[in-house]
Amino acid sequence: MARFIFTVFFCLFVFVSQAQLFTSRENLNNSCDKIMQTLVDGKPSEAIQLFRKNSVMDTVTINNIDRMLSEQMTTILPFYKKLTGYVLVEEKELKNILARRRYLLTFENYFLTFDFILYNNGTGWTVSNFNYKDDPKELF
Repeated sequence: MARFIFTVFFCLFVFVSQAQLFTSRENLNNSCDKIMQTLVDGKPSEAIQLFRKNSVMDTVTINNIDRMLSEQMTTILPFYKKLTGYVLVEEKELKNILARRRYLLTFENYFLTFDFILYNNGTGWTVSNFNYKDDPKELF
């Protein structure tokens, strides 16, 4: 059942001008790492609030992600067990315009993948897209 819940895939690209722009991709990478660490610390709503500051996704979508992630984390913890950490497993870049950072959020019994799509508009970097799921096929 938890597997079915996590097949929900957020893949939206909506421009809103309130996102913080990072002049350095390294700073945005550090922000993505901080979001993942906040998830490991068991604070999904706080992680999504950090994400909100760095994303161009609209408020309604981010609020839905916040609500759904918090509900799903409560539902899966009895099955996946304790959160144990995160690992950056892949980083790809396209011509200093787009980048994808793929993380594994690890539990005692399973994992979730988190993708952050980063965009450089010429004046700075921001997160343009975000998704999470429990499907391992894209990892191999």
